[in-house]
Amino acid sequence: MQKVLILLIIGLWPWALSSQTYQIKGRLTDESGTGLPSATILLLNARDSVMANYALSNTQGYFEISNVQPRDYLIRFSYMGFATLTLPLASSEGAVLDLGAITLPAESQLLREVVVEQERIPMRVRNDTIEYDALAFRPLPNETVEDLLKRMPGIVVSADGSVEAQGEQVRRVLVDGREFFGRDPKMATQNLPADAVARIQVFDQRSEQAQFTGIDDGQRERTMNLELKEDRKEAAFGNTTLGYGPDSRFQGRANLNRFNSKGQTSLLAMGNNLNQQGFSIGEYMNFTGGSQSLASGRGLNFQTQSGPGAIPVNFDGRASSNGLMTSWAGGLNVNRKISTQTELSASYFYNQLDHDMQRQLERENYLPAGNYNFDQNTLQDNQNYNHRMSLRLDHKFSETSSLLFTSSGAFNRTHTFEQTGSQTFNLQNEMQNASNQSVKAEGDKLDWDASLLWRQRLGKPGRTLTASTDFRLGSNDQQSILNALNQFFQQNTTEENILQDQQRDDQTRSLSANITYTEPLGNRIFLETNYQLSLARAEVERKVFDLEQPGAEGSFNSLLSNHYINDYTWNRGGVNLLVNREKFNITLGGAVQSSLLKGSLLSLEQDIRKENINVLPVARFNYNFSNLRRLMFDYETSVQEPTALQLQPIIDNRDPLNVYQGNPQLRSAYRHRWQMRFNSFNPETSFGYFGFFSADYTTNAIANAISIDENLVRTTTPLNVGNNLNVRGSVNMNFSSARLKSRFMVGSSLTRMESVNVLNDVSQDIVNNILSGNFRYIFRPVDAFELRLTANLNNQLTRYEFSNNEQAFLNQTYSSDLNWSFLKHYRLQGGYSYQIYQGRTSQFDRKIPMLDMSLSRTFLKNNSGELKLSVFNLLDQDLGVTQTAATNYYERSITNSLGRYFLLSFTYSLNRQLNLMDRGPGGGGGGFRMMMP
Repeated sequence: MQKVLILLIIGLWPWALSSQTYQIKGRLTDESGTGLPSATILLLNARDSVMANYALSNTQGYFEISNVQPRDYLIRFSYMGFATLTLPLASSEGAVLDLGAITLPAESQLLREVVVEQERIPMRVRNDTIEYDALAFRPLPNETVEDLLKRMPGIVVSADGSVEAQGEQVRRVLVDGREFFGRDPKMATQNLPADAVARIQVFDQRSEQAQFTGIDDGQRERTMNLELKEDRKEAAFGNTTLGYGPDSRFQGRANLNRFNSKGQTSLLAMGNNLNQQGFSIGEYMNFTGGSQSLASGRGLNFQTQSGPGAIPVNFDGRASSNGLMTSWAGGLNVNRKISTQTELSASYFYNQLDHDMQRQLERENYLPAGNYNFDQNTLQDNQNYNHRMSLRLDHKFSETSSLLFTSSGAFNRTHTFEQTGSQTFNLQNEMQNASNQSVKAEGDKLDWDASLLWRQRLGKPGRTLTASTDFRLGSNDQQSILNALNQFFQQNTTEENILQDQQRDDQTRSLSANITYTEPLGNRIFLETNYQLSLARAEVERKVFDLEQPGAEGSFNSLLSNHYINDYTWNRGGVNLLVNREKFNITLGGAVQSSLLKGSLLSLEQDIRKENINVLPVARFNYNFSNLRRLMFDYETSVQEPTALQLQPIIDNRDPLNVYQGNPQLRSAYRHRWQMRFNSFNPETSFGYFGFFSADYTTNAIANAISIDENLVRTTTPLNVGNNLNVRGSVNMNFSSARLKSRFMVGSSLTRMESVNVLNDVSQDIVNNILSGNFRYIFRPVDAFELRLTANLNNQLTRYEFSNNEQAFLNQTYSSDLNWSFLKHYRLQGGYSYQIYQGRTSQFDRKIPMLDMSLSRTFLKNNSGELKLSVFNLLDQDLGVTQTAATNYYERSITNSLGRYFLLSFTYSLNRQLNLMDRGPGGGGGGFRMMMP
């Protein structure tokens, strides 16, 4: 594969250097001779005014444009407050064309020789916002916003659809400044058409408190705003896709958007059996009990373990590697400006997921007395039905007071049937135990929250009062039938039959109130005081009935049943000093938190009472060297309280060979967290440098203690241990070469986790080290051709205090992607990846080649129709490979995955048909024209 990538680069290199080019340079000044920094210089083709290149002047006003092809141009100079100057430029025969000093007159002396319309400046910097002109990156027909983002410098789209901008993950995506289907970024990036977007803005959104008070508290959230074209802001647009292929593979997708001055309305619908979703899948994981099953030691799909003592060795981000899924979804998003004082945002989204999974698990467990092996085969059939809603109502009574109401909720219903067979072997490969079980389960889960925020300015600038109240409600009802046969092969073979009806009812409620007051102290220094009161109750009732036969009335099992009530109350008062300056802001302060935990084990007639007082300091420092270079440092502390599940001492035996039991003696953990980020980005050269460092230090940490009995039955119990440390550092750089028509991105990260774990009542230190590197290369000599090359390497080493069994893994992924438009209406796309998974200290070596291809043709008026033939996984490889190094074991698993399939699809763009007055060429993404008087 490496030779193939080298040959591709060598073969394309002459293309980039095939023609003789030259360089244009000069200096922009005002009438006094002072250089004009960050001025925009556009190089336009004289024939059609299409932008050929661009540059920004440096701090002294000097500029350079490299790799200029020999032809006639127009060169345009613009700077805010000065007249725009456009001059003809003849082709140069020399290597450098020096324009010398060019003086821009004041705005009042505007030259009228040439008027240019719709030139595209790829990037602008507006204060703390980086703005991309979407049309400058030439969206292709029927592309989504996600496809467009992959071309933009400083933005990285991962295989799972998550987006990073200037080195930080984007947490929110807005459409014209408004939320789009709640806070799920993928809803916008994977569903909105690229040709509807005019500009993409990336910025750090401040907290609600900071936005109202105008006092920067240092809290940020990476946000992306999709600004629509003017003709879409007063129009309806969308598209629909239908596809079908052999083996009854199908795909359907549609979106319709109606935007105007009063608001936005969007409809989405989708359905497929191709393992594709246009949304995050967190609700499914939460509902199917992922965290609980993880704690009990059971093997799971759809998740990778994290935290001290458990590291996923690889995760490629492909949904196709997690069994077979059929999904249906649809939703409505509404944003309305009800009046000049009131704005409303609301959304509803429904999705249905059918999931069939087959999984083979091999686990090697490490014990001081000797290792043993565990094998498991699982068949699982899940159906999940999810409803998700959100509401935001903002009313301004006056310029000094406003009221904000927000609410969100999710309801899940699931049906699950699982069959599992497992076996345990000692070092002599002798079977120690075996289990065959089936579980049939169903249940409902509800989460709902609502908050009310009052904001009041008190006359003097900076003097504000805010008060809020929050209410949360949750319920989780589950019922399952467990049928298991367990066999233990020691000196005498014994059998255990389990047939149980297990019922669980969880109820949670919480109410909190918060009040914050800010007072200006002068010289842009502010004092912030706050107080918060929180009341929470969790009630868990588990009933287990032993059955003689399926359908019979069962007898109550008091040893496995429990009724637990947990009341948690805390008071927190704090003071912060905030210093705001043009270049930097500082937040220093802290809070004192008093908490009281009262629990009642009603079944055992036992009470639990725990009181804690903690001091929680906080410090934040942001320094802006310029709009393009920033240093950020955060230090904060928090208290991690044990959950109701962790506190109740009942046995969860849904996997009889891997059981879970809570611990009512758990205490809260205390966490220190340091974060430092440095971002530097230069739009003139597209060079970006992004550094990140974080350290988490937890005292009295909560970890899972594991005990293994003589029958090799594994019991997991949460326990307070010593101190855990998690340190991570990463560096990423990206830069462009206009001469090579290329973009380069390279990065590396190092993670070290030191944790204390308990095995058979013996504490042990475990150290995990992860070193990873990545490289991306994008070659785009012309708009019609793009090639992307990627390499990712991940090296992991786990050391155990009690054993010499170090675990070392080296995983590599090399990939290439091709996008080529030819003969005006045709488009060829291809993607090839080669994944290598190697266990350097274990007998595991797997190589997976993957090839996807598609050929499409646009037709109909304005290219509104597209016919595409696609093949996925042409080499028909298994993708569901996972390796994990954890507290006292190493495991590898293979899950069934979506194999090779063909699909013929038709996409129809509704933009032209819904907007008769919109007559721009090619769907609004065509060329640009210059008009001369």
